[in-house]
Order: sequence, then structure tokens, then C-alpha cells
Amino acid sequence: MKNQDILQSLKRAIARPVQQRQVREEIVRGNERGTPYVVLSAGSEDLQLKEWLQTNKAQVDKLYKEYGAILFRGFTIGDEDAFQQICQSYATRLLDYAEPSTPRTKVGDKVYTSTEYPKERSIPFHNEHSYTNTWPGKIWFYCKENAATGGETPIADSALVYKLMPAAVREKFESSGVRYVRTFHKDIDLSWQKVFGTEDREEVKQYCEKRGMSFQWKDNDVLQTSYTAQATAVHPVTGEKVWFNQAHLFNLMNLDEDTRSSLVSLLGEANVPRNSFLGDGTALSREDFDSIMAAYEQAAIVFPWKNGDVLLLDNMRFAHSRKPFTGNRKVLVAMSDPIEGTSNVVANTRRNTAAFFSKKERPQTVPWLRYRLAALYRILAMEKLDEGISGHISMKVPGREDAFWVNPFGLFFEEVTPDNLITVDGKGNVLEGDYPVNVAGFCIHAALHQGRPDTHCIVHTHSPHATLYASLGRQIQPVNQTSCMFFEDHALYEEYNGPVLSLAEGQQLVKAAGNNHTLLLRNHGTLTMAAELETAAILMIAAEQSCEANLMAMQAGTVKLVDPEVARLTRQWIANPLGLQIEFDAYMRKAERFYPDLIQYKPL
Repeated sequence: MKNQDILQSLKRAIARPVQQRQVREEIVRGNERGTPYVVLSAGSEDLQLKEWLQTNKAQVDKLYKEYGAILFRGFTIGDEDAFQQICQSYATRLLDYAEPSTPRTKVGDKVYTSTEYPKERSIPFHNEHSYTNTWPGKIWFYCKENAATGGETPIADSALVYKLMPAAVREKFESSGVRYVRTFHKDIDLSWQKVFGTEDREEVKQYCEKRGMSFQWKDNDVLQTSYTAQATAVHPVTGEKVWFNQAHLFNLMNLDEDTRSSLVSLLGEANVPRNSFLGDGTALSREDFDSIMAAYEQAAIVFPWKNGDVLLLDNMRFAHSRKPFTGNRKVLVAMSDPIEGTSNVVANTRRNTAAFFSKKERPQTVPWLRYRLAALYRILAMEKLDEGISGHISMKVPGREDAFWVNPFGLFFEEVTPDNLITVDGKGNVLEGDYPVNVAGFCIHAALHQGRPDTHCIVHTHSPHATLYASLGRQIQPVNQTSCMFFEDHALYEEYNGPVLSLAEGQQLVKAAGNNHTLLLRNHGTLTMAAELETAAILMIAAEQSCEANLMAMQAGTVKLVDPEVARLTRQWIANPLGLQIEFDAYMRKAERFYPDLIQYKPL
């Protein structure tokens, strides 16, 4: 800080009456806008901050609520553990540095170094973890060793930043939110193992799904995540709107030209370690980026660190940054008092809903499985997805990998019951039942059950819209929410040689399907497959609806498709097995009303 700036800061200081003989309280107007913060200076080096806080908690509570930024100066602090105890004494709960965006070193149970970033570079203003759905309410800084020069931690009033933001920029961000895209490479920036604290991909999947994050695995063990969070927030105490995001910090424009060019050249712009967009996927303009940076600079408060300083910030009311420095610098950080954003409240509601339906008993006994399979035939007939005696649904017989149940050849879907289902082995022999097997059905289902051992239920129909759409040889486009269920999770079988009458062509279907849950058969129909009957069933209904929507879109003209990242996230949210089970149960109740004779077969 320049000498004249320090003098101006001192001139703006307003003396307050002494609250306690050993501690001096000042309210400092930190910038030309008059933003205040509090400085509490100890008059004795022997005064322990931890003990003083415990004795004067009411005073600190009042100051923190009114100003949101308190600098403790001249107190005795101690080592990392002592700093943690100080924070703990004035916090509801200390937090781990979960889902980090920058490298830090853990130096205590809940204490970390400040961001380890090259000393010659500045770190832009940001509110901690404003790129997630849960963030610390309080953040603490402890200057254990001040830099030789520079190294200040400027702060900025987030409500003032919001007011300084051009109205057009503010409205644009508020309406769309901010999308954060992170790509984790092994030796560049932070690895996914470091960020998620695990080597297990399944744990990463569960973490992302729990928080509503879109994710995809790429070649060479590269993970890419996408998450849309708030751009602004309302402070829970003051009621003020605050600018609360890290759009500028994550953005490629935040990097110097050489670093930016090198990363893009090495990885491609779509795979840089981090980038940000508006919530609808639109890139930030240079004008928007500059407006954000300018607002922060106008709101900035800069003060010089002294060894032993402790700064307590309301993380929603104040953003913080870091100036370049020379020499050594050691500033420790602790975070506490978690706050959940609106998106996290939604996530909690979703978990509660899932917990409610998870309690519902869904028996896996043979009578119940056969009943649900027969009910599925009735559902598809009721929804007019059948075509004469064509089409077939198979389900593996529990405990017998080489046998599956399927509909008898020659019956309409509406005639299928649990009692007349036949059992067929991998060689086409009817092991149980009084009807023959559909030859084409056997060739398809036997091959897929063998080639996809994870698949327990396979549904094949000649439904009207999906069959027509399949003849176009086109992928299902994400024209609406339902069609997003198939985004990056369906394939095309480009040949039509008449009915599938050989196991060899069945193997071709296996190859064409890959790991996708849906296969469009050109000039033929649709296949859906899953580990659960309910999932395969609802996918078939959704495939018909999606193909119909795509055909209508083609007639309408130019239709704006759902953005790929949004489509990917939507698929992960609405195509989950539990949700599809809930929907299947509703369809089954409808079928029981539509076909009253079905009820007589329902197990007790």
C-alpha cells in the first residue's frame, strides 16, 4: 500500500469509546465509498485472543452483525492449533476445505494455508465456495508471517459490488446463474482424486449426483464436471442482495495471455482445467468480464497485514483477494458456519422424496416379478405402443443366467398374464409354458442377454412414432426434457434385413448398442434395456414420446435444442432408476384400472 493511501485510511478512521481498558475499537472507512470495517487493537501483547473472545462475545457478536468484517490486531495467537481453537470458540462448526478449486496445504485439523498461487500474481476477489451449493458463513485469516512487500488481502463489500454492477450485466447473470466447468487432468492443476478425496469413480458419481452436478469421463482418466450455481444471493441477516459467484475467477479471461494460449493449445478450449459461462451455456463477453472486475476494484478495501493479525469476515457480505508479494508470506485460513443455498435446499427436498419412496416395498419374489412383467405388456398396449402380435419383452429368471421369461408367440400384449408367460433358455428351448417362442424375439433377446450380462430386462416394440423416426437414421435430439433422457445414451442400428432371424444378427445388435440403454433399429422399431424392469419400461415409453417430439420439431422448423451440458445434467436427474420405478408404479396402477382382469393375478 502506498504511504498516501495509508494516511488517507488513517484519516478516515473514527475513534470509538474504549470498551475495555486493554482493547481499542475503531470503525474504519476503508474506501472512498465509505465501506466500514472494525479494528480491535489489543493494548497488551499478553492478551490472549481466545480468552478475550470468550469474555467479550456479546460485543463481538454486535460488531460482526453490524459490520461483517473485524480485524483483531496485537493479540497473542499462537500456533496453528491455537488459531483453530480461537475460531472454534466463535463458530458453530468448523469446516473442511471440500471440493477445492485451488491448491492449499492442510496444516491442522481444520486449518489450511491460503491459496498457494505464484507470489508474483494477484488472486481476484471472490467469496469462498460461491461456486457450490454450500459455503462457509464465516472465514478466518491469520497472518502468521507477513510478506516483505505486498501480500495484502483486500476485501470488498459484496452488496456494494452488486450495486456497482451495470444493470444489464446484473440482470443477465441473475436470470441465468453461472455455470462452472472443470476438467481434471492427471498432472495439470488439481486431479479429481485430490478434489473429491477418493480413487473410486463410483464415489465421484454418487457425489456429483447428490449435488446435481453433470459429469462425464473422458479418455486418459480425465473427468469433466459442470455445475450451475447462483450469481447473486440474499444475505440471510441483512436482507441485501449480494454479488455472489466466481464467474470471473474461473473464466479463461482471468489468465494471462501466455498461460491461456498454452492451455488452449495443449488441451483445447473445451478441456481447460476450469472455465465459466452463463447458466445457459453462453460465453462471458469481455465487456461483462471487465465490468465485474471494475466493480470489485471500486469496492476494494486494502489494509497492510501485521504479524499476528486475525481477520474475521462474513463470507457472504465480503469477498476477499490477494495482492502479489515478495519474500515469505504465511497466512492461514479456517472456515466455519455452513450456509446452504437454495439449490442445496432443493437437493435436500429431493433426498427426502427419494427416502419416502425408497421405503416402499417392491418384492423381488418370482410371483411379483412375473406380475410386473405381465403388467408391463398391458401398459404398452394401453399406451398403444404394440403392433399386432409383434414385439416382445424378456426378463431374466432370477438365479438362472441362461433362461428368461418372454411373451407367448401369437398373443396380443393385452392378453399376456403372469400364468401364460413362457420360459426360454439360451438355445431357444421352451422350458416352461404352453406356447411357442417368437423366433425373431429369441434371436434378439438371447443375444442381448448374453452380450449384456448387466441387462435383466429388454423391451422391443414397433411403436408408431419411434419406428418412423428410426427410419430416418437420426439420433434423438434434445428438443425437450423427456428427450434428454437419451442424450449420449442411445445408438442407431443402421441396417434392415427383414426380421431378425439369426443369432449372428443378434450379435450385431449387441455391437451396435454398446453401453447405451436404447437402440433405434432403422425401419424396424426400438429396443430399451436395463438392469431393472421398471427402467427399461419407462425408457420405452419415453423413447416413443421423444421420437414424436422430434418429428413435430422437424415439421415446426428451426428448433432451439437443449444445451449439451443441460441435457447431460437433465438425463442424470430424470433417468435415475428410483424415479423410473415411481413412474412405473403409477402406470401399473393405471393398467390395473384399464384392465380389471389383471388384478386377479396380483400376488397377496
